[in-house]
Amino acid sequence: MKKFLEKFLQWFTDVRRHFKAHVRRQKPYWILGGFLFVFAAVFFHDTYIVSIHSGQLGILWRRLGGGTVIDTVYGEGIHLILPINKMYVYNVRTQQFRDTIDALTVDGLNVRVRYSVRYFLPAETLPLLHQRVGPDYANVVIRAEMRSVVRSVFGQYKPEEIYTTQKAIQERVSELAKIRLEARFIDLDDVPLESITLPPRISQAIESKMAYQQLEGEYVYKLSIAEKEAERRRIEANGLKVYNDTVDKSLTSSVLSWYGVQATQELAKSPNAKTVVIGAGKSGLPIILGKD
Repeated sequence: MKKFLEKFLQWFTDVRRHFKAHVRRQKPYWILGGFLFVFAAVFFHDTYIVSIHSGQLGILWRRLGGGTVIDTVYGEGIHLILPINKMYVYNVRTQQFRDTIDALTVDGLNVRVRYSVRYFLPAETLPLLHQRVGPDYANVVIRAEMRSVVRSVFGQYKPEEIYTTQKAIQERVSELAKIRLEARFIDLDDVPLESITLPPRISQAIESKMAYQQLEGEYVYKLSIAEKEAERRRIEANGLKVYNDTVDKSLTSSVLSWYGVQATQELAKSPNAKTVVIGAGKSGLPIILGKD
């Protein structure tokens, strides 16, 4: 064992001495080789060093390992990979996509719709999105599906209905778009309809019709108020008639004479100068004469 160790140490010493001698002889080539190695390491660093920033996730594709890695999503930070593999980085923050298209109503009239889509990519289905759709998902999925949904929904309405049911239309577009995009591994936040433009003559006709409807509503309201006022006056007149009939029936000659006597007594108590003639007048009631 001791002899073996001595031989090994001797061999190692000889190899080291020969290597140093070789390096001294080939020093310029070693320097050049080292420079080329450093240059290649710096120039091609993005093939094996991947930086994933905030709001991003990575999907690894292995050239010799089965392609897309489905069960692993790479988070933020620095990751080392083999140069023959490739890391695809996706933005998983809420993003916005805008588009303008022409759609046809149920009457065959052209409507220009400008809309935007707020969406985000869920981490749990990101590998499937990469494998089945790819990085160009905005054009391949979002644009295609949204255009189909918008045309389908607007094709169910007449031009005048679009003016009065915009909220219902937007809710319907959001509902259908959510179903279709989730089936393609994209989560939908909202689909605001930014503008709906009809042909000028159609728009003017609808606005005129709505103005006439508003004017008709005002007339109906005024007529309703007038009818209610007439009914109030009729009820008031009937009440006065009933009251007068009741009073006429209760005011007999005896009652009137009694009220006359009471009024005479009250006036007689007044300190003002006056003359009271008892038994005067056609009805026999007293006549009160002032000092004038």
